[in-house]
Amino acid sequence: METDQLIAIEVFCSSYEVEYAFVESLQEHDLIETVLVNEQRFLQIPQLNRIERIIRLHHDLDINLEGIDAIQGLLDRVDYMDREIAALRNRLRFYEPGL
Repeated sequence: METDQLIAIEVFCSSYEVEYAFVESLQEHDLIETVLVNEQRFLQIPQLNRIERIIRLHHDLDINLEGIDAIQGLLDRVDYMDREIAALRNRLRFYEPGL
């Protein structure tokens, strides 16, 4: 993993005003993945949207981590199904160009 795609958890926590323990609990619940480089933990920049969504669910809606896990699983399924529908539409357009 390239280091330009990583952000230190301490930097993230100060920027987003969340506690380090909260990020650790997200990792413990397998909601996010962290990377260990030189004994320092980092977040992957591509997953920042996911982490921001989790923070909003937790702080704004007061949803616990188990609820966030369930919601995230459903959102992942919806994303997968959206991609699958798009692929099927593209295949259908090949056979029926008017669609």
